[in-house]
Amino acid sequence: MSISPQLIKELRDETGAGFMDCKTALEQAGGDMDKARLILREKGAIIASKRASKEVNQGVIAGIVSEDGRTGALIDLRCETDFVARNEAFQSLAHELLQHVLAVGEEGKMDTILQRPSFSDSSVTVEKQIEITIGKTGERIAFQRYAVARVPDGENGVVDVYIHHNKLVGVMVVLTGSAERETLQNLAHEIAIQIAWSTPEYLSKDEIPAEVLQQELEIEKQRAINEGKPEHVAENIARGRVNKNFIQKVALLEQPFYKDESKTIGDLLKAAGSDLKIARFVRMEVGAA
Repeated sequence: MSISPQLIKELRDETGAGFMDCKTALEQAGGDMDKARLILREKGAIIASKRASKEVNQGVIAGIVSEDGRTGALIDLRCETDFVARNEAFQSLAHELLQHVLAVGEEGKMDTILQRPSFSDSSVTVEKQIEITIGKTGERIAFQRYAVARVPDGENGVVDVYIHHNKLVGVMVVLTGSAERETLQNLAHEIAIQIAWSTPEYLSKDEIPAEVLQQELEIEKQRAINEGKPEHVAENIARGRVNKNFIQKVALLEQPFYKDESKTIGDLLKAAGSDLKIARFVRMEVGAA
């Protein structure tokens, strides 16, 4: 049967699928829109099955903050190529997933999120919506992980989300204290940028496991001995090197501020308010574990 361009356009506008995919689905469905929608969904499931073993090393980190500024969400959404990562359908899926994560508001609830009704089509689940997007893009898509962070109840504070311009790195920071909201917001944003490029593993040096520090000390001590230093001198050299080359690298509060290396992140907090503290930070990067 002949399928009118208007009917194809209607299905395209509704599903976001390509022109030929919509035309073929309508032809197979005999012009029945409901059957055509089902055919497009089934196509997505078939492609998803075929692409299941493909590696997903590209994608985006996306983030959102609630209207009250007290809750934030980050997601890591993967695909096979950077071309699809820039695709409108892929970007729309990332935006929808963020809304679901914020609505659920808890970590460790991936299955709950995947079984929620899709915002774009309440007749299908989020999991099915991912399959539909796979059908549109022709690539495997993986909702890799997500994180939720919030200001603790009863405390004054803000959540800031920073997404690097390449959308491959994202950071979420929870900053609390009695400072004015604008001060908290500006400082949280600067700290988020710091974390994006400096990749700290711990908040403070006190959080670094003792065995990790001891291992670094032994490595640096042996290095100094190999350079010809006496053992008692080598110990002092090792402590200095571990503090400068290791602790400042992995502990956020000990890191020099990227805009002024004469100050540490800890110094910034103290200058802004004696009770300011980083309640939590999360850093995500496409390709990282």
